Amino acid sequence: MSIIDKYLLSLTMRRLMIALSIVLLTLVLERVLRLFEFAAANNAAMGLVFQMAANLVPHYLGLALPAAFFISILLLMAQLGDDNELDVILATGSSVRRMARIILICGIVLSILSVLLLGYLQPYSRYAYRAVRHVATHAVWNEAISEKTFFTPTDGLTILADEVDFGGKGLGGVFLHQLSDDGSKMTITAEAGQVETDDVTGETKILLQNVVQMIEKPGTAPYTLFLGQLTYKPDFAFQPAPYRARGREQRELTLGELWERNANPLPEGDEASDIEQNKITSELHARLVRSLSIMAMPLLAIPMGISAKRRRRGPAIATAVLLLLLLHYTLQVGEGLVGIGVTSPWIGLWLPLGVFSFFCGRLFLRVDQRLRPNKLEMFFDRLDSCIEFVKTRLSRKGRASE
Repeated sequence: MSIIDKYLLSLTMRRLMIALSIVLLTLVLERVLRLFEFAAANNAAMGLVFQMAANLVPHYLGLALPAAFFISILLLMAQLGDDNELDVILATGSSVRRMARIILICGIVLSILSVLLLGYLQPYSRYAYRAVRHVATHAVWNEAISEKTFFTPTDGLTILADEVDFGGKGLGGVFLHQLSDDGSKMTITAEAGQVETDDVTGETKILLQNVVQMIEKPGTAPYTLFLGQLTYKPDFAFQPAPYRARGREQRELTLGELWERNANPLPEGDEASDIEQNKITSELHARLVRSLSIMAMPLLAIPMGISAKRRRRGPAIATAVLLLLLLHYTLQVGEGLVGIGVTSPWIGLWLPLGVFSFFCGRLFLRVDQRLRPNKLEMFFDRLDSCIEFVKTRLSRKGRASE
């Protein structure tokens, strides 16, 4: 690896990490806000919010990686042009294609990493996210009870605790009021309590310390008991029912499992055979197409970055964003059409990737060794002139209205 290769690799990775962090943080924070609303609506603990957010990171990383890689290359090439480093590199006898070799290798490596990410890490993290969400919406005790808040797990039972530890097992300042169907009432206050669950039977009980228990029954006088310790066995489930097994939805299957299911469909009657075969095929090809599309990013970003000099960097970035969005939504539509059996994956998914790659490769091959003005630069110049014209007209109208 030459010095120029090491230099370009260092600059590319540095910008990639910055761009990836910004894009990923933006996507995750937007989802975390919605998760906080979900937690408030379901009275779930904040710990579950962070668990769900952590399990969403692989999903958003898969979305952010192509965009961050593209943006990092575009800004790198634009910066090299602004600082005249690109001219110096070309003056040494190197060409744009030779200079881009290390960036293209990065694209291949990132494409392989994307296959591992989309194909194997995402399915498990997606299933883990749904399992945690199931706990948050179905947990009766551990994730629902909070300090100094009345908790009603079942009709006729109210529990209040002044202190609750992080796991919901240790209680302090306990108040418990139970109303039975026959009209009898039981009120318990305790200095402390400890929730214990049998790992074998699943039976749960609350061990209360320094207890004052008052019992009222219809037709009889109430009486009070002062106890050092009392074991209270509630008649509700402390933990939700186990979440379903992984693999009941195509997005929860790994790439290997999708490949096997696509080649050898499950027999009818199998619980995991509810997924339509078209959706299996669509998911398999969509993951491969999205991963391989990363290799085409440098072929588009390099000529656009070279053409995006300081005056027209804004139009270049805007054009790049539009092209990436166009590719993303085209693949999304194609995936949907393949999933419902309207078209084959070769037409709905691989054809758009082929057209995009051909367009990117053609732009890359047309980059001139002497960096003479090309059609891409002329396009950015016209777009920049249009933007300046609109700004000027708007500013004139604003001054005229004043």
